[in-house]
Amino acid sequence: MQGSDAFELPPRSACAAMRPFLAHHHGFKCAGSTVVHLLNRNWPRKVLHIEHRVVDKRIHCAQLQPFLDRGDHPALTSHLLTMPPVGGEVAAVHFGLIRDPIQRLLSAYHFVPKERQLGGFLAFAAAHAHHACDFHARHLARQQLLADGSPDRAADWRANAAAVPIGAPGVLIGLVERFDDSMFLLEQRLAAVGCKFDGSVGERQNVGKGNTLQLDDAALQQLHESNKLDYELYAKAGLELDRELALVDPSGVGRAEFQTRCAARAGKKEKYLGQPPPNWTYLED
Repeated sequence: MQGSDAFELPPRSACAAMRPFLAHHHGFKCAGSTVVHLLNRNWPRKVLHIEHRVVDKRIHCAQLQPFLDRGDHPALTSHLLTMPPVGGEVAAVHFGLIRDPIQRLLSAYHFVPKERQLGGFLAFAAAHAHHACDFHARHLARQQLLADGSPDRAADWRANAAAVPIGAPGVLIGLVERFDDSMFLLEQRLAAVGCKFDGSVGERQNVGKGNTLQLDDAALQQLHESNKLDYELYAKAGLELDRELALVDPSGVGRAEFQTRCAARAGKKEKYLGQPPPNWTYLED
């Protein structure tokens, strides 16, 4: 395992419909750049980076098949891909990360250009509450279908915590604040489907450099209320991580070995391996 960053994959079928091992649902400001870096480190030049040119238009899993048929893609990543409806999975593992909602909003605020920060953080959060608050309940919800089986486009960004498949078969939802635990479990999930994957990191990629803000109790209460569904999902995902870790690594030996691999990478600056937007695949192309 230690000799190469790019692991050898098991033989893949010549069948065009062979599905990827992993679909990464890249949440904005949720350690997604680090995950994308890891995907490209494990599978150089084989990861499908797929987006819409319309930045808020969701991608449904059924739309991916023509792109998957064009080449061998062991993994794919997208900011806009919905979680699939039951039975509509396009990968062996669908993976996403949840972040503390207020910390995610703060990171988004510091990320945007200065001219969009006018009015301060609370004004920014209020102005974008229709999509930025309860973000995980929107981004990680399963795609909703109409009675005729067609996609319900009106529900694409609707906050629907009940549709977020935490603990569902074939889905792993981790926590940014427990990134190492999440990546260790992703390794275990992929190993279970015959795929060797190294999720160890010495340092995270694209870490925000904004200053923290002092928020009074009233502001914190307001933000918690605006992100009530996400805080419920955050707690639920943490409990599910604990449950799965106790199941697959009750002694902690596996996590200790994982930490040893992370420590071996610490202090060694890795060139970012993600692809820039001009190199992504777009549904419209």
